[in-house]
Amino acid sequence: MRSILLKMRLLGWWQPKRWWLTINIANGFRGVISTSRKLQTFGKFLAFLFVATQAQAQVELRADSNYVETGNPFVLHLRFPATFGKPDSLSFSVWGNFIPQENIINQTEWQSEGGFFNKSLTALFFDEDSIELPPLPIVLPNGDTAYSNSLKIIVTATPSPDDLNDMAPIKDIHREPSHWTDYLPWILGVLGVLAIFGLLFWLAKRKTKSRVLSRTIETPPHELALKKLEVLARKKLINNGFVKEHYTELTFILREYLEKRFSIPALESTTDETLGYLKRSDFPSPLSQELQYLLEQADLAKFAKIIPPESFHAEALESSRKIILQTSEIPIHQSPLLR
Repeated sequence: MRSILLKMRLLGWWQPKRWWLTINIANGFRGVISTSRKLQTFGKFLAFLFVATQAQAQVELRADSNYVETGNPFVLHLRFPATFGKPDSLSFSVWGNFIPQENIINQTEWQSEGGFFNKSLTALFFDEDSIELPPLPIVLPNGDTAYSNSLKIIVTATPSPDDLNDMAPIKDIHREPSHWTDYLPWILGVLGVLAIFGLLFWLAKRKTKSRVLSRTIETPPHELALKKLEVLARKKLINNGFVKEHYTELTFILREYLEKRFSIPALESTTDETLGYLKRSDFPSPLSQELQYLLEQADLAKFAKIIPPESFHAEALESSRKIILQTSEIPIHQSPLLR
């Protein structure tokens, strides 16, 4: 300090009468130096706080815009340094009062890009409001929890025109020129229907050609009746005591022949009704009395259980053959039988 005062005196800056001023100047220099050291220490402290703050705010939460309309998808982006490892999990429970879990309609996986892990969330807002999403906790691989920054979002109502005049005018329909491909479905439909009909016609024609045609001549009623009488005679029902069964089958054969030959309901008519129908047909009159006697005796055996004389059994078979042969249209020896 003395050396400084001496130099000032030699230079003419210091006078004995102003010694107090010199001392004040020296003290001022000392205060400036002390103040500079304090500022350096305070700056280091601020730098430490900044670094510590940056270390805590590890997750960046941002959006393309802070404004969203109700009902429109809103995309949020998460950005996390890859140096801490891939995030383990995150919970949206802290956003429950602002974004219900079901309103987060989509979220991507963590994707590594440029030294960061990125993740996108798509959410929907349905109420007009101004909200601030709290920091979102994210669990790290080592078990620690990192938090994102908060994010302010303004949800506005989707605008709707109050007046129909505010709406854009209705545009006219733009007619495209016709092309043959426009009618292609109709053409294919018609061709398909024609193809179906053609296939059905071909199948029907093929079935007709492949059908085996057989020429058969139906057995004449009198031949059929005579054969049945032969079978009845070989059964020998009378000899075995089945009188009623014998005459039941005999009258059925005879009535069936009369019904087919003269086109009368003989099977479902009584004897008198059958004879009445025959009188009005071309049935030979000389045979009517013989037929009546045969049918009446057979009815007695069937319904009254009156057994006819022994000689009547053979006479009944012979009388039935006689009636059939004399009333047949074609003689028996001229009737071909094709089977």
